[in-house]
Amino acid sequence: MKRFFYKIYDYYLFHLKLRSKFMLSHLLIAIVPTIFITVFSYSQLLTITTNNTLKSLAAISTQTQTALGNTISQIETVASSIESQDFFISYIYSDSPADYTRSPSFLTSLNDFYTMVSSLTNSSKASTVKIYVDNAHYNALQAYSEEGLFEQKGLFEPLAKTYGTYWHGILTLNPDQPTLVCPSKYLSPYEISNYGDLAIIHNIKVNDYYVHLVVYFDQRIIDSILKQDLPFTESVIYILNEREELVSTTSTRLSGTYLLKYSRVPSLINTTTKFVTVKFANSSVYCNYKTIPGTDWYMITTIPASSMSEQGDALLYKFLFFYLAILILGIILALNLNHSIIKRISSVISQMQGVRFGIPTHLDTKGGTDEVGELIETYNYMSDQLDQLMLQKEQSARELRLSEFKALQAQINPHFLYNTLDMINWMARTGKATEVSLAVQRLSKFYRLTLSKGNNIVSIRDELEHVSLYVQLQNMRYENKIHFFIDVPDDLLDFEIPKLVFQPIVENAIFHGILGKASKEGNIVIMGWLEDDIMVFTISDDGVGIPSEALQTILLGNSTKETGNNIAIYNTHKRLQVFFGEEYGLSYRSTLGVETEVQVRIPAKPLQEDME
Repeated sequence: MKRFFYKIYDYYLFHLKLRSKFMLSHLLIAIVPTIFITVFSYSQLLTITTNNTLKSLAAISTQTQTALGNTISQIETVASSIESQDFFISYIYSDSPADYTRSPSFLTSLNDFYTMVSSLTNSSKASTVKIYVDNAHYNALQAYSEEGLFEQKGLFEPLAKTYGTYWHGILTLNPDQPTLVCPSKYLSPYEISNYGDLAIIHNIKVNDYYVHLVVYFDQRIIDSILKQDLPFTESVIYILNEREELVSTTSTRLSGTYLLKYSRVPSLINTTTKFVTVKFANSSVYCNYKTIPGTDWYMITTIPASSMSEQGDALLYKFLFFYLAILILGIILALNLNHSIIKRISSVISQMQGVRFGIPTHLDTKGGTDEVGELIETYNYMSDQLDQLMLQKEQSARELRLSEFKALQAQINPHFLYNTLDMINWMARTGKATEVSLAVQRLSKFYRLTLSKGNNIVSIRDELEHVSLYVQLQNMRYENKIHFFIDVPDDLLDFEIPKLVFQPIVENAIFHGILGKASKEGNIVIMGWLEDDIMVFTISDDGVGIPSEALQTILLGNSTKETGNNIAIYNTHKRLQVFFGEEYGLSYRSTLGVETEVQVRIPAKPLQEDME
């Protein structure tokens, strides 16, 4: 056995893969102690959880008792306030109510009393107030109402209306009982439907009969107070009065299961401050009871012991869930650590093997400060030096190419300037002063737009004006035989374009298209539009066209033409691709002897103010 364990230990130390070694070590450290702790501490954990929960629920039960007591006290205050009014006392105790109603101040006192009762009702949780009096008092008010001196509002009712109600029977059997808190079973269906399903009754003895002052209120008030503090789904809170009547309950089914005898409550639950265990059939239930001030009610809260076990189980599940989450996190961290070490070593080996086939590349793997990290740092320094040399070479080539493009931008065919000046000289010698002035103005503006304050980017508006001036100057030489048209929407005019894009294309159209015709006359049209976020322009002419073999090489920069115009076209195309990308630039379409169309595609971007 000892040798067997030694072999396992040896395999673990020297033969098990590092990834598996880390995983096994972490699992043993994390899981084994937790299993022992969970097994030995579950019962203590359940006891602590149950005791803390019951203490918390006892405090909540006290709050519910206070809320119910405040509600009953508020309803009781309404009844007591009415009973203490001078008008109420004077009228109820008057021996001759008919004579009393004839006093000069009666009407005012009556209206004030009605107003006071209405105010008390509206400002409290009471729904209706009724005063049941004998026939003499009721008929006196009714007669007074029939004379039209005041409106009978139903506050006073004849005592006969109470006959047959359960609560009247109770007060008849117990005439000296001053107050009765009535559940809905004590009230008649008419009372429940029209006044309220709970009531507090003041039983007032007057001479040889009794007056009943009844304040009705809604049972939903009591129900809502009970339900807001219901602790568990299988628990129940119910209110029981001394006649074993169920006043309110959060669950009829559960209150029937856990219903206690009113007289046995204090003996079964020998304290009102905490929960005690009570046996019901084959189940144990935690019970607590509270007395509601101003009533004969017991508020009883029952919680099945199984609910507490479920809560303990739920707590255990939460503990296990969080433990598993932490365990998974630990495993992930361990795997990342293992992966980091293996990845760094593997990446160095892989890159070193790749050196024999090409230029070494920088390792993205974090090096660290250990031996592997120092190796990676040294390797990266070498690859960075090589990358830097290559970038410097590429940057130098790019700067050279841009310098060439800028030189080409600034270059206007010297023959154009020479020919224009020669034309101006000829017009001056022939006395055409107006034409000379116009030509000089156009030439001056043409070169001002060419320079464009040193900016490489101009607006479409300026670029179109520049090429238009070019065509106008050429028309002064060729007797207006070049018919030039522009069809570009106004909303494109303030977008940007590299300068000197249209002029080389139009120059090519004039000298290699229109002037190649026998008539030396033709049309050039520039059109523009938007395709999503791309500007598209076409420059078309009806010149002699371009042969297919020349059309294939015009954008390749290897044309055999000696005029230099094709070189300008090629450079314009490459300049646009340098600015915007390979998908942009020029494209040609031509039908020999009919027409040539050049399409220019560049991104649509509004011209910035500081570039104008």
